[in-house]
Amino acid sequence: MKLAKHRRNRYNGMKRLFLLYAEARESYQHGRSHIMDEREPVIIMQTTVTLPFLDDEVPALYLADGRPYIPVCAVCHALGISPASSIRRWRNLALWVTARKLPFQTIKQGKRLVWCLLISQVPFLYSLFDWKLVAPERQAQLRQATEAQIQLANRAYQEMQQRYKATRQFLFQFMTECADIERFFQRSVEIASSQLDGQAFLDLEALIERGRWLYRDAAAHARKMLREQGELPIIDAVMVDANYTAVETFSMPLLPIVAEEDSRRFVEYRRQLAAWHVELAAFWHHAHERTDRESQG
Repeated sequence: MKLAKHRRNRYNGMKRLFLLYAEARESYQHGRSHIMDEREPVIIMQTTVTLPFLDDEVPALYLADGRPYIPVCAVCHALGISPASSIRRWRNLALWVTARKLPFQTIKQGKRLVWCLLISQVPFLYSLFDWKLVAPERQAQLRQATEAQIQLANRAYQEMQQRYKATRQFLFQFMTECADIERFFQRSVEIASSQLDGQAFLDLEALIERGRWLYRDAAAHARKMLREQGELPIIDAVMVDANYTAVETFSMPLLPIVAEEDSRRFVEYRRQLAAWHVELAAFWHHAHERTDRESQG
């Protein structure tokens, strides 16, 4: 995948960032379409919805995941532009990665496979054609819709950045904790050897060994997450003031993605470790109570 620099949209004079496919384009387009055609998705419901930030109604196809997919040809008709030439050009953009061919029930032509996008991605199409092709009133609507989409995308990106930074900080804190955990295990065994005997000492050893393996698994998973974050592409960014004068430069990940499955798994490790610490504290509490009773008896 090749990243184009931040540049001015040649159609509408607004700055955009485009991700263009530069490798294996033909195999992607034809191969992916072929796979989808072999296994036609099941449409749960076909209805109509309003285009985001506009008043036009278009068909919407719902799959089992509950998300609405919008036929791109219907978007083009609503905007008043040619579907064939527009789709042919848009299929070269990274936006098309999640596009799907779905069976769309038409009034005149019956059911046919058409390219569809998730409704959340449709507003990105508004600035990807020459606005001179539509009426001035529509141009004003598209300008407002595009600005609203930019603000929404910016908020989403900021949230991704915040989650990425918080997760990364949490992972480093956990790895710092793991650096001293073996010393804690050894110290616990040393104390137990002087205070416990028989089955109680064996139970403590088994509990410590279980905690050791939990920490090892959790640390391995945390290292995996940090390694994958370190492999994300880094870009240089510029902060500008109201006069578009650069006031700050910094680096940040282009796509600050934190995989949901990895996050859930790490949280589960932390839950198990917290439960283990509670169990260890309860073990020592009962051991001290037993020692007190024996000394009093």
